[in-house]
Amino acid sequence: MPEQSSKQFQKRLPSKQVSVNELNKDIQRVSLIGTILSRNDKIFSFLLDDGTGTVNIIMNDADRFENLKDGKIVRVFGKIWGEGEDIEVQGDLVQDFSKLDFNLFKKAFSIS
Repeated sequence: MPEQSSKQFQKRLPSKQVSVNELNKDIQRVSLIGTILSRNDKIFSFLLDDGTGTVNIIMNDADRFENLKDGKIVRVFGKIWGEGEDIEVQGDLVQDFSKLDFNLFKKAFSIS
């Protein structure tokens, strides 16, 4: 009888919706919504601003990075790297949230 191949799926911990000013090493996976301020094409990273602060997002996928433009509102799912002033996020998934009313979102979630 031939062996059946089974697909292996990598389970990930759920992402916690946080603001940049809430980032810390104790949170493993995060979801952030903000505006792309600037990109670094050499290392596939961008600076994200959510109104409470900024954080550097590092991407591993060059194809996904190409679609990101300065001024675009996005949601990033990723993993925390570093701690304190050196916190960065390894971005696994970036969603286009350009149709989001960001001011209404900040008001609904009490983000200053």
